[in-house]
Amino acid sequence: MIKSDAQRERTVAQIEGFQQALAKVAQDKPGKRSTAIRGSYQSMIGQLEEELREYDRLKSGELALPHVERLDQIAPFIARFRIAKGLSQTELARRLGVSKQVVSRYEESEYQTVAISRLQEILDAIGIKADVTLSA
Repeated sequence: MIKSDAQRERTVAQIEGFQQALAKVAQDKPGKRSTAIRGSYQSMIGQLEEELREYDRLKSGELALPHVERLDQIAPFIARFRIAKGLSQTELARRLGVSKQVVSRYEESEYQTVAISRLQEILDAIGIKADVTLSA
């Protein structure tokens, strides 16, 4: 998942690199090896393009809030929430009173190592309200 404008730029460059490599392979003599390489490059291009589309949708504010049944299911969506709300990692870090590197580490682990109380602080800083219902 792309989590910043800088990562988006790197992804665009990666796509261009794979497209150039694909064009070179297309000039090779057809065979099993070149077919496999072309398939691999096309697959990578498709995956990276999908990540770009997702990031661009989030940046435009388009976000479908997920239905979750367990608190541990929220964490993987936090970076998406942040992006859709127009916050950079730097701005979220400022709101939390931590360094950008701390937020970056949170997002690298998809917030899986963050305590529930800190998770609530992060959701508050982003502007996401979570309603919790307990049932027995």
